[in-house]
Amino acid sequence: MRINFILILSALCITSLVRSQSAGITFKFGMGEQKANAVIFKKDQQKISGIVNFPSFTDKKVKIKVGEENEKYASADIDSIQILDDNKKLSYTFIRTKTKVYKKKGTEFKVIDENWICKIMTGKASLYLGGEEYGIKEVKVEDDKTQEKTKVKKMQVVSKEINHYLKRSNEDYPVLVSMSSNALSAGYNAFFKEYGVYYFSDNPEIAKKIEDKEYKYDDIEKVVNLYNAKKEKKVESKSTLKATKIKITPPDPKAKTTTTKKK
Repeated sequence: MRINFILILSALCITSLVRSQSAGITFKFGMGEQKANAVIFKKDQQKISGIVNFPSFTDKKVKIKVGEENEKYASADIDSIQILDDNKKLSYTFIRTKTKVYKKKGTEFKVIDENWICKIMTGKASLYLGGEEYGIKEVKVEDDKTQEKTKVKKMQVVSKEINHYLKRSNEDYPVLVSMSSNALSAGYNAFFKEYGVYYFSDNPEIAKKIEDKEYKYDDIEKVVNLYNAKKEKKVESKSTLKATKIKITPPDPKAKTTTTKKK
């Protein structure tokens, strides 16, 4: 099904320009933790460590508390913000970047102006969240093998509209592959069904399952994990093949051969 491109851009504009509202009420679905220990990496190579307020989608400045001092830095001067977990290990990365939206049959793109998005998975294809506001919340996650659900803390979009972007290492900007909503999910799988098939066209098995609705927009993390795992296996098998090749040295034609005469 072909999606009206104008409607898609309208939805993106709503996400990027205003906080999602209805009848004067701002949509907030439990904000979660909206600040954490982090390191700001500036474009001039300066690093600032402290407690960072997660930037909103369109924020022009980023707030950080360094010791007892509150500081602000222009978003345009920041390369990335690395969010750390309780063990001071990297958990998420905010970047302010342009993004791309499919225009025509997966071959042409519309480039969207720079906004803050958050990398939540890293791999051959890295997954990013985009939305007006971000927060770390407890969510239920189902184990693929046991189907048991456990609560874990994860970065979420806590405003209404949710965008998912993907980027391979050889791509210039993250590409929009899925749109959904914290308020209403009906009809949103149409975006993933079209954009997901375009993006995963190099993996026919995954693309077919998206087209057949076996994988839906809320399976995006599972799909990315499968895609990255298959890519890694291919690279590994090629490396193994190279390592197991045996070099055969041809006999030297100049070498003398000895023969034993029969008595």
